[in-house]
Amino acid sequence: MIPKLNNNAQVFISKKSWTEVATEIKEYWNKEYYITDFDYGDEMYRVLLSKGTGWNGQAYRVGKEFPIEKVQELWDKDYYITNVTHDGTDWIVVMSGGTGLNGQNWFTRKSFNDFESKVDEEWSKGKDITKVAYGNGLYLGITSGGLNWAQNWWNWNEFPTDELMELKKTDGKIITDAFQFGEKIFTVASSNTGYTKQRIHKNANFEHLRSLLKNRWDEGYNLTTVSFFKGEWILVFSK
Repeated sequence: MIPKLNNNAQVFISKKSWTEVATEIKEYWNKEYYITDFDYGDEMYRVLLSKGTGWNGQAYRVGKEFPIEKVQELWDKDYYITNVTHDGTDWIVVMSGGTGLNGQNWFTRKSFNDFESKVDEEWSKGKDITKVAYGNGLYLGITSGGLNWAQNWWNWNEFPTDELMELKKTDGKIITDAFQFGEKIFTVASSNTGYTKQRIHKNANFEHLRSLLKNRWDEGYNLTTVSFFKGEWILVFSK
C-alpha cells in the first residue's frame, strides 16, 4: 500500500535474512520511518521505509501459514495490513496504525479464476485492493475500505514498461502495486491516490536502480512500489 507522503525521506534495507532486516527496521521505527513496500527476490529482502506517512505505529507477523490469529489481534488494536509477501518459506505480514483503513478482509484461492472472481466481488462492495501476493500455491488478497480509490488491473508475461505507461495515460490511473502471480506480472492501477505522475525503472542490477534514487527524489518523486519479477527488480516512483 502506498500512502501519499508529505516528504521524500526514504531509506532502503537490503539483507539476506529477515532476522537482520527486523533488527534494522526497529531502529528506523524509533525515527518514525515505516515500511511502505518490500519484496523478496534474488535471495535478498529489499525493504523500503518512508517518513511522512501519517501512520502512528507498525508491527509485523511471520508464519508458514498465513498468521490470521495474530493479524486479528492487531486488527483489534486498529492496525491494518499494509504489506505482505511470501519469501518461499514464510508469509511476512506488515500492519500499520493510523492508516485510515477500515473493514479489511483477507482471502486465499488456489485458482486464479476463483481469485479474480473474489476480487470483483470485493470491488462491488466498494473495497479496494491494498495488497496481493502469491505463495505456497495460494493467491492471497487483502482488500480494505477507507481509501475510496477506483481500480482495475492488468497482467503480462513480461513487464512492459512502455506499454504500461501508455495504458496509464489512457486510463488516468497510477500503479499502486506490481506483483508476480505464477509466471505473470500483475499491476493494480488506482485513481484518487493523491499522485498524478510516475516513473518506472527495472533492472537485474539492484545497485544500478539504487543509483537512480537520488535523481528521482531530487525531481520530487517518492518510491512507492518495489517488486521482483523474473530476475529483475522493478521500482515505481510517484509524485
